[in-house]
Amino acid sequence: MQHVILTGISRGLGKALFENLVSREDTHLIGMGRTFSKELEKSQVSLVACNLSDTENLPVLKNLVPKGGDVVFINNAGTVEPIGAVGGLSVDKLRYAAAVNYISPMLLCNQLIALCKENGRKLRIVNISSGAAHYPIPGWAAYCSSKAAFKMFLDVVAEQEKTDSMVEVVHVDPGIMDTGMQEQIRAADAAGFPRLAEFQAYKTAGKLRTPEETAQQIIRDYIP
Repeated sequence: MQHVILTGISRGLGKALFENLVSREDTHLIGMGRTFSKELEKSQVSLVACNLSDTENLPVLKNLVPKGGDVVFINNAGTVEPIGAVGGLSVDKLRYAAAVNYISPMLLCNQLIALCKENGRKLRIVNISSGAAHYPIPGWAAYCSSKAAFKMFLDVVAEQEKTDSMVEVVHVDPGIMDTGMQEQIRAADAAGFPRLAEFQAYKTAGKLRTPEETAQQIIRDYIP
């Protein structure tokens, strides 16, 4: 039995990943999110209410992951806000972005690595990353920096574990998808986000991938 922990299951790519994994054989799915629809609550999986912005009250994973079996952690939850020029950003939204995109995933991975090492279980960390983790995008200072920070954290983990096959790190850039995050981007103020017209054009030109096809590819390529 393989245990798959997935964050951000309520919408977008996370929801699509959940729907494709929920009926998978020999997989115990643990879905984490702030809220759950009635449809999700009826599914035969473990649902964990978790607000990643509350770094002081994250779930204790050793109480959620049964003994035996390898573990896959899919770090999917994320926020692109606040969008705008540095100097005019909301302090609360900056803290929120740092918590959701970096601090909480870091703390959860720290828990999981300790848990798996203690019990001799293999751990694969699948980080849903972004091109924004590699290069600066004006208006996306919070998103670019927090995604880059967590990528570097995992790169250090990979370097630390390179002689041990028990922990594996995989970064996945899903590309530009037709999700709620893209709606937020298209609704941004052009004064604080110079590339607004470019991202609006992705939608009108039909260049956005669906979360469903992206989820299927990720599972096929990265979820053993």
